[in-house]
This record gives sequence, structure tokens and C-alpha cells, in this order.
Amino acid sequence: MGNTRDDFNSATKELLANRVGRRCSNPACRKLTCGANSNPEKVTNIGVAAHICAAAQGGPRYDASMTPEERKSFENGIWLCQSCSKLIDTDITRYPKELLQSWKQLAEQTAILEVETTSATPAFEKDKELVQFYLECFDRPAFQDDIYQEGRMEDFDKAIEDTLIALNTGVLRTRDGSILKQADGKSSIQNSLWREKLYTIADMLTAIRRRLKIAKKEKAYSTYGTGEDVAYCFYDRELAEWFNSTREEILKILSSICKEAGLRELHFRKRRYRW
Repeated sequence: MGNTRDDFNSATKELLANRVGRRCSNPACRKLTCGANSNPEKVTNIGVAAHICAAAQGGPRYDASMTPEERKSFENGIWLCQSCSKLIDTDITRYPKELLQSWKQLAEQTAILEVETTSATPAFEKDKELVQFYLECFDRPAFQDDIYQEGRMEDFDKAIEDTLIALNTGVLRTRDGSILKQADGKSSIQNSLWREKLYTIADMLTAIRRRLKIAKKEKAYSTYGTGEDVAYCFYDRELAEWFNSTREEILKILSSICKEAGLRELHFRKRRYRW
């Protein structure tokens, strides 16, 4: 039985890898995919030329309307590390064709920017200072605690709102409204790729507030415990996990910027407390 897969040829694989600097195209990863091997005549490669739309029928995001030539073309490929290539094929709803195409475009833009940038410039340093400010805004319990153990949903919503305002305006306030820190909003970021990611984060924060409002209206959760020991019970587990996974994704995107800026990264710890 012949091979029914429409695989990329070597030239296409090389082109996909080289156009993104041989880094993973997932903006939350950006891992370098090749390096020296202990054997001086070999290199270690963990990069994969993955199909955006599957190479064969029954595969992830398979498009029956495509011709074999289109399936194995450069346009249908994306360079990823092995982990991310596996990731995108395990959840095609979360990783649709359009998202992967945007990853590819962003990775190519990032690669050319890295080629053009020879040293740290005043613009880069200014952007780095702003990213450091945003990093501090996100370093709070609202982006660390499991949704089931948020102290009060009203406080959680206020924390998300304050973070969104800080991202948009550069003003971080305390709960009583006093200005805690002040910088510039995300529109002041000169690195267009970083700015685009920050706008994505702002959209995700807005989505969290919107879904939280709907959940409250529909009484999708209840509380138990009193005072500081209050915890939440979500009747819709998928909704609860969405709040957790969305915050985790936000920190991944922010951390991808921090990594490029040479700053520490944040991770969603999903902290749970025992009383």
C-alpha cells in the first residue's frame, strides 16, 4: 500500500525552519530547536515541520478541499518544537487553522526583527521598562490562585479590572483607588510584536470579566465557608477550568515577551490552600 500522506519535501522543511530562525513558532514557547550534538559531526534537532491542515484524511484540521500540492506546500506548514507539534494535534478546537497561521506570521516577523536588531536600543530599553511594570501588575494572587479558592469573586473581578486598566493606561491603583504605580499603557510599546501580544492579553482579560459577569447572573457557582476561609463551587467544571486555563495562557504570552526582554517569567501556580 502506497504512502497516502502529502508530506513536505526537504527543501520545504528547511524553508519553514529557517524563516523563523529555527525557533518554535508558538509565541508562548519560542524554543530554539537545534544545537550542537556531543558527536562533532551531528546536530541535535527537536524541530518539526508540522502540517497546519493534516497531510492525510482523518488527521487534525484535515481539509478535503485542498489538493495534494497544497497540503505539502510551504503555506500549509509551521515550524514547531516536538512538544508544541504534539500539543496542537491533541486539541484542534483550541488550536484551529487560523490560530496556527497567525503563529506562523508572528514567528516570521519576530525572526526578521531579531536579524535587524544588532544591539539594545533606547526604544528596546524603554519597552523593557514598560514590560517590567506590566509584569509587576500581573504578579498578584488573581493570577496565581485556583479559581475555586478565590477569596471573593468581587475582589477577583476588581483585580482583573485593575490589571486591565494598568495595561491600557499605565496606572496601577490600590483597592481604595490610590495610585500605586504609574507608567505608560500598552499602546506606547514600540515593539509591534510585543504590543500585539499585549493587546491579545487585554482581550483575554476582558473576556474573563465578561464570563464572570455571566456566571454570576446565571448563578453558576456557590460559596461555602465564611470570612477568609470562603471557597467557591462551580457547577460547570468546564467553566471553572476555563478561568484557570485562560489565566495560565495569559501568563504564558506575557512570559514569552519577558523572555525576549531578558526578564523573569511568571507561571500560573494554580495555588490551593489547606485550612
